Amino acid sequence: MHQSIAHGIAKVYPESHHGICIYHLERNLKRRKVKSEVIKLFQSAARVYKHKEFDLYMSDLAKVDKKTFDYLIEEPPERWARSCSSRRRYDMLTTNIVESMNYVLLEARELPILRMMDFIQVKLQRWFYERRNEAEGTFYDVSWWVEEELKKKIDLAFTLNVFPIDSWRSRVEEEGITFLVDLNKRTCDCFQFQFDELLCIHAIAVIEKRNIKKSNFCSDRYLKESWLKTYERQIHPVGHTDSWIVPESVKSQIIKPPDFKVPPGRRQKKRLLSRFPEVQDI
Repeated sequence: MHQSIAHGIAKVYPESHHGICIYHLERNLKRRKVKSEVIKLFQSAARVYKHKEFDLYMSDLAKVDKKTFDYLIEEPPERWARSCSSRRRYDMLTTNIVESMNYVLLEARELPILRMMDFIQVKLQRWFYERRNEAEGTFYDVSWWVEEELKKKIDLAFTLNVFPIDSWRSRVEEEGITFLVDLNKRTCDCFQFQFDELLCIHAIAVIEKRNIKKSNFCSDRYLKESWLKTYERQIHPVGHTDSWIVPESVKSQIIKPPDFKVPPGRRQKKRLLSRFPEVQDI
């Protein structure tokens, strides 16, 4: 991101957190011909939940490749490491909505403006309908993605030893290491529970022993209800112009084209990538 834009964001949105996508940062490392061993250390350092583990991985990385270590530290770890971030980092790769729509409209942008608007309306109408049907069709209390993530952890959770302390807290042992789980505060010593706002294997072990619903301890954003609310609205067609009811105050307006001079040369269609292609984690 250009420095002037970064300064503008900091001034207008002082409480926002600007993070770097580790996927793009990893691509930068690959372009620099960094060894696979170093990339694996970077991936581990970026994704671990405990700051102590982050320090260990970065120490190992510095021993193997000091130049790459210095390159990574140029950007504060708070912007790309989960354990150092002051805000919640999302454990999934997404493209921001602007880039997604730019890609979808790549060919439609060459159409006349009204044809392009029709294309957008049809596309959004289909997306909302399909996603609403998908959400309505699930039998879980959470989205199907969350349900699959929880299923991956259940087998391992059943191998753990659980020792209840009171009605909310329990001690969980995993390979000789003890973790304290607090269902009321939704925390665990592994930090996954509070960072992801999704059950870790230790919390699942406690919940299974107490025979209560797992969805009660997941963030509201993971629930089926929230999924449905995202697509509850319908996208309606504008209809034929003969059916439009246009107020006289609108009819009387004269719309002029923008005062804009087309620069010489072929129009650029692809954006230029910065040194650190970035996304926001808020």
